[in-house]
Amino acid sequence: MKVTIIATVRNERQTIATFLDSLLAQTYRPDEILIVDGASSDGTLEILYDYATRHGIRVISQPCNIAQGRNIGVEQASGSHLAVTDAGCRVEQNWLEEIVSCFADNPDADVVAGNFSFDTHNAFEEAVVLATFQPKRHTTEIARYYPSSRSVAFTKQAWKEAGGYPEWLYAAEDTLFNIRLRQLGMQFVFCHDAIVSWRPRETWWALARQRINFSRGNARVGIGMSGYLINLRLHSLIALMLLAGPWLPWTYLVALAVFLWHLNHHLWPQTTAAVPANRPFMRVRVLAIKEFVRIVNLWGFMLGRWDRRRDASFIDNQRRYMGVESVDELSVD
Repeated sequence: MKVTIIATVRNERQTIATFLDSLLAQTYRPDEILIVDGASSDGTLEILYDYATRHGIRVISQPCNIAQGRNIGVEQASGSHLAVTDAGCRVEQNWLEEIVSCFADNPDADVVAGNFSFDTHNAFEEAVVLATFQPKRHTTEIARYYPSSRSVAFTKQAWKEAGGYPEWLYAAEDTLFNIRLRQLGMQFVFCHDAIVSWRPRETWWALARQRINFSRGNARVGIGMSGYLINLRLHSLIALMLLAGPWLPWTYLVALAVFLWHLNHHLWPQTTAAVPANRPFMRVRVLAIKEFVRIVNLWGFMLGRWDRRRDASFIDNQRRYMGVESVDELSVD
């Protein structure tokens, strides 16, 4: 097994050295470390070239999005097995060793889904994690079949058969790549101890931008449509009742009743599952973030559906990539 670590980066001058040091400190030495830089302009590239000179890291720099960068890295890699992560993260020392071990223990595996953790610095960041990630995610099928490309490995042959990452997507590209691999019947294995950690979004605005990008990407290709539509109907009803309030004051009560139903049936059960009762203030934070994320997701969802309507290339590209016009046409989603 010949293993190449591949990572993408753009304008990460403050964190790139820490990230590269974590790759160089792996207990299992990779055959190659290949970094694809998306034409950084903040000094990141100079640091990369310094590491290339001193440590033999391969660096490719050209304008590209994340999917293009990963495809460039895989195409240029000499390894038969590719371990993929991203700059801005911290890779645990035994990450690659665990991935290689999972491949060795599962010789039919095409994909090894790595694990991840979070480096939180304050209560807000902890609440973001609790609000946006399923409790005990590592025990679910999501961990196995929907690895983040911050922590995943696959064979070069599997990548080739899938057609690579979908370069026409700015966000949700790794989710669609996972779905494509499943569509082809690739064998996934979850590697619990292959951990990459990263810091969650630090502000409301940064969180909003992230979630809008995610939901916009999902909407462009039809991922999770039923959930978005339920969310849209519910919040549209609340908004209509509030707008009608100045003329029909009783609609304020309807809006309140619908929101309380939503709180009781959706937000509260998820929050209590994530946060123990002895942390009431954290429960309030998580509730607020959950509702905030649902609202900004709607904006991203509507933008994504509009993108799809005005630009036929999304449908054309998806049809070429996976043979269907939308993920919701598949039994695998």
